[in-house]
This record gives sequence, structure tokens and C-alpha cells, in this order.
Amino acid sequence: MRNLKSIIAILAISIATTFSTSAIDNGPKKVTQKLRTEIVSMLGNTVKLDINSSSTAEISFMVNNKNELVVVSVDSKVSEFQSIVKTKLNYKKLNFKGAKKGEIYRVTVKLKAS
Repeated sequence: MRNLKSIIAILAISIATTFSTSAIDNGPKKVTQKLRTEIVSMLGNTVKLDINSSSTAEISFMVNNKNELVVVSVDSKVSEFQSIVKTKLNYKKLNFKGAKKGEIYRVTVKLKAS
């Protein structure tokens, strides 16, 4: 009887843990076209970089309670681009009102060789 209670308690704990962790979705979200357009316009069409081959960069950011962009990370092989993105985007006010506060978004940017 004692073993049965222990087995039931272990099963209940493992099931509760499994369901609670599977319900959490902390992955970055893709941005809408309007938000992407506003971010690209903040970055500008031309950024002076000396690169030999075209590549892509992935910018992860969130929107704070003041509707400002907060750059979380910039995944790029070009370190200059990382600092440029943080300078141009970090804590800049957004006109876009549909972003959820505190949620991490991800946008992909193409870098063309000069």
C-alpha cells in the first residue's frame, strides 16, 4: 500500500511537470510586415560596411512598456553591424501599436557585399 501511494505521487508530479513545461512558449516570434518596415526604415537602406560576401543577420528584440525597442541580441558574423544595430534601434520609440509588451521578436536582415 505504501509503494502504491509513492508510485501515484511520482506519476502525479511527473504529469504535472510535463504539462506545465509544454504549455510555455518562450520562443521568439516573427514580426508583422508593418513592424518590419518600421524597423528597416530606422536602420536605413544603406549602412556602410566593408564585407566581401553577402550574409544575413538576425535581430532579436522586445518592446518595453514605453513602446520602445530593446535590442536583445544581434546574430551576425559582422561585429560592426551589431554595434550599428544597437546604436540605431536600442530604445527608439515605435509608431507601431500592435506589438505585445515584453515579448521577444525576431527579424532577419540581409547584408549585401559592397
